[in-house]
Amino acid sequence: MKYQAHFTKSSRASRGRGGGLKTGIEVPSTVSQVWAGTRVPAMASLLKSIVPPARKAQQPSYSTFTPVNEDVDQEKLRGTARIDTASCWSRLLFSFVGPIMATGNARQLTFEDLWELNRENHSAATFHEFLVHYERHDRSIFKAIFTTYGAKFLLCELATVFSIASDLFAAVVLNRMITAFTAPEIDMYNLGKWIGAFFASKLADAVISAHESYYVDVIALRVTAALKALLIRKAMRRSIQSKNEAETVDVANLFSSDVENVLWATFQVNSVWSIPIKIVVVVYMLYNVIGLAAFAGLAVVTISLVATSVVTKYAGDAFDDIMSREDDRMKTIKEVFSAIQIVKLNAWEGKFVDKIRKLRARELSAVKRYMYIGTVETVLMWVSPVAVSTASFAVYAMVMGKELTAAKVFTSIVLFNALRDPLEDLPNAIQSCIQAKVSLDRFSEYLALDEFNPTNVTRDDPAQPENVVMAINDGTFGWTKDTALLSDVNLTIKNGDLVVVHGSVGSGKSSLCSALLGEMDKLAGNVFRSMQG
Repeated sequence: MKYQAHFTKSSRASRGRGGGLKTGIEVPSTVSQVWAGTRVPAMASLLKSIVPPARKAQQPSYSTFTPVNEDVDQEKLRGTARIDTASCWSRLLFSFVGPIMATGNARQLTFEDLWELNRENHSAATFHEFLVHYERHDRSIFKAIFTTYGAKFLLCELATVFSIASDLFAAVVLNRMITAFTAPEIDMYNLGKWIGAFFASKLADAVISAHESYYVDVIALRVTAALKALLIRKAMRRSIQSKNEAETVDVANLFSSDVENVLWATFQVNSVWSIPIKIVVVVYMLYNVIGLAAFAGLAVVTISLVATSVVTKYAGDAFDDIMSREDDRMKTIKEVFSAIQIVKLNAWEGKFVDKIRKLRARELSAVKRYMYIGTVETVLMWVSPVAVSTASFAVYAMVMGKELTAAKVFTSIVLFNALRDPLEDLPNAIQSCIQAKVSLDRFSEYLALDEFNPTNVTRDDPAQPENVVMAINDGTFGWTKDTALLSDVNLTIKNGDLVVVHGSVGSGKSSLCSALLGEMDKLAGNVFRSMQG
């Protein structure tokens, strides 16, 4: 298919009164008409917008982040305090946020009351840091997250270990206190040391837990920002062929639901390993208090964990089914809106409404199954602690025939209460990680889609004259590398030209536009598009 450009001066007959178009928009004096060659039965069609005056060339990028305005007084925007300039004591107790919280209590906060984000918390900085590890590890999202934020997660894990130790230390102190009060003579000095140690551990736990929560929140937000930026970049680089694939996941769901699943898993990831450790330590402490009767509770815990793992597996399958059916519904809705004129013209609203309702019913049936499984998880969550304490006390008193003293009973109750929270949180933590695994798999599926070839269009060609904004030299293009749709295309568009490509349906008008944009595969020749255009 051959294209040749024929340039003619625009005539006054083609203008409205006063020498301008009837729309009131003035056009340049040069009008280009591109005619189809002998291999196309009709003329081709394209409207080339008027190119603005030449401006300084800028390297195109996919950055979607607003740069920091260095001319703005950042100190004024940051308010009265900031973590980067706060003292160590202020950082330790988070007292640097006191002024802004006092302002928030007095009135509604405005933008001028806030300070600028730390540089490392900017979306651009977060994304570039993540992208380095993402490319280094063969585009594995999980490995990129682990290598980018692994050290920070490790610090949070150490804080979690200290928090667990502080919680369990309370049971030791309680045992010592009850034993001291039931003794014939109370050793107040020794008792005071235990109480002081307990107070110090709780105070340190409060400070460390606050910092752990803060840094986990920061990591979660950075992971979210990096994943969203990765999705945006992929959406801008996807090839036309991949966009037409029916089996691809919906990017809207990835951007909302799947990113949220990864966000919640970031909050829960420490619990997946810390909860089993806490359970083992609690059972060991119970063994020191009530002996072999603790293994009766351990047996109940084991049964509970096995049941929980089975239920969470079904929950993961059910959640995967929900996301798949949600994708089907969203695709249908997008298809309806993209062809809404045809739907209205043929009065197909009722048929499509019925189709969408059926898809929604399928989705709700999967949600119903998922909620039933969640109900079973809730029952296991509340029954397990009661079953553990009942089994342990029954074996200790009835089977072993030993006496339950006040110190043993209250200490065991404290330990059982410490065991209850891990048993309640473990299913949720595992479920959050399973949901995140499903979401990361969907991310990988989407990110593996084909991208357009950036070499299809040359943006900087010194051989081209300065007044040329678009050019095709001996170009051959196709939607696949095996079949050429356009061949031997030659086209030159200069600055200020108004280009019209017109022709019948199927003559190659849209394909020519796609070739100029770089969306079609370039099989031969050269395509140039100035950075000004």
